[in-house]
Amino acid sequence: MLLVKTVVKESAIHGLGLFADEFIPRGTPVWQLDPLLDRVIPLAELDRLPDHVRLFVEVYSEYFPDLGLLVLSGDNDRFTNHAADPNTLVVLPNAPDACVVAARDIEIGEEITCDYTVIRTLGYEVVAAMADGGASGAEMRTPGRVAGE
Repeated sequence: MLLVKTVVKESAIHGLGLFADEFIPRGTPVWQLDPLLDRVIPLAELDRLPDHVRLFVEVYSEYFPDLGLLVLSGDNDRFTNHAADPNTLVVLPNAPDACVVAARDIEIGEEITCDYTVIRTLGYEVVAAMADGGASGAEMRTPGRVAGE
């Protein structure tokens, strides 16, 4: 769940993006799993979903391959775009209960970004490798989450 005030609007990075609607000082928690709003989904359960719902989950969930889990944020976190020098970072180890914090001060109106090589999803392994110019192993989010859709 997003822990700071944000707004979704057009992004220069890609499609829609997530923007700060308040000043966010460096080190401030930006996102933390909240089971009241967010879902932890075992990868093995995806086949039980209708195709259109499965695709949504694959696109907008963070994937933890070592745990066989997906985390689907229940808010506008899904509009966070990738940046090579993101203004947020994951407090490691990266797991469903990890916290995302501001890596530096984020100004009101600034787009909130993350590093898709850390925050991974199922749907973008091939496209990410192509964007990197080779098979780097980086993974990125699909529609609404990545430049170069």
